[in-house]
Amino acid sequence: MLSGTRRPLRPSGLHALGAVLAAAAVAVSGCSPHDGKGASAERSATAKAGAARSESTRTSRPTPKPVPPPRTAAQFVARARQAVGAEKGWTFALRGSESAVMQGQAPSSATYAATVHRTTAPAALQQNGTITTSKGERKPEVVYVVGGTCYVKEGAEAWKKGPLSDPDIADDVEDPVAELDAFGAYAKSATVSRTGTGGGDIRLQVAASGWQLSAARSRPALKRAVREVGPTLAQLRKAGVTATDGQITLKSFTETWELDAEHGYLPASHRYAFTFLVPFQGGDITVSQEVRADNRGVFNGSVALPSGAQ
Repeated sequence: MLSGTRRPLRPSGLHALGAVLAAAAVAVSGCSPHDGKGASAERSATAKAGAARSESTRTSRPTPKPVPPPRTAAQFVARARQAVGAEKGWTFALRGSESAVMQGQAPSSATYAATVHRTTAPAALQQNGTITTSKGERKPEVVYVVGGTCYVKEGAEAWKKGPLSDPDIADDVEDPVAELDAFGAYAKSATVSRTGTGGGDIRLQVAASGWQLSAARSRPALKRAVREVGPTLAQLRKAGVTATDGQITLKSFTETWELDAEHGYLPASHRYAFTFLVPFQGGDITVSQEVRADNRGVFNGSVALPSGAQ
């Protein structure tokens, strides 16, 4: 299948204001050798002085320092996650492709297009798409993630469900919000570049190549690529391919996030792509996949399971 509260500190200005008010109270209640008129004048003068000092205290309070702009990839990811979490949900447009190609033979390929509604509180997902094979066959697919459980229906087949920890289930889910969370674990490996008019937007990218599949399994950035290629490798091995994980090589891998600086570094798009080379009969079978998700804006609806998926 194409498949983040500190208790606020009491401002120092309030301490100073308390001292001023206490001093004024002592002055008003103290004895004066002058007659009532003089005392009244003195009280008036004291009150005015106290008010002036109070006003001075208020206007001299330090203003909050502005939040410094992010600089590192991890800081940009943190800001992006804040921007995503600021809304009830988001809609993403997905498109992807995968293929297995052996020299001299027609490629086996498929494309995928879907719309994803992803809510943030509570976390839930609805994904409606279509798989199209190289032979022109089309199969609708519906995916829901509710309460940590994934529900999948392909074509006329019965619903299947399972935890997201199950690779066979996870391969059906395209969740840009969860992928942004996962990216935070290896963001320190990403390069940061400025894009767009005036260089105001941000691109974060992780790239890798040359890893054997056996070693790639332990690399956080490659975790998804390894999982995604699994079903294709299983099919190839059933067909007679005997290459071991130590012989399969990652030719290329890129994961790219485009962040919109004007909107708090909100993710505008996410793309990942990989190619593995699988030795076979003196040549290689080239297994590739690419998926792109574009942010289409705020989703104010809700996600609920259809009755048949229960």
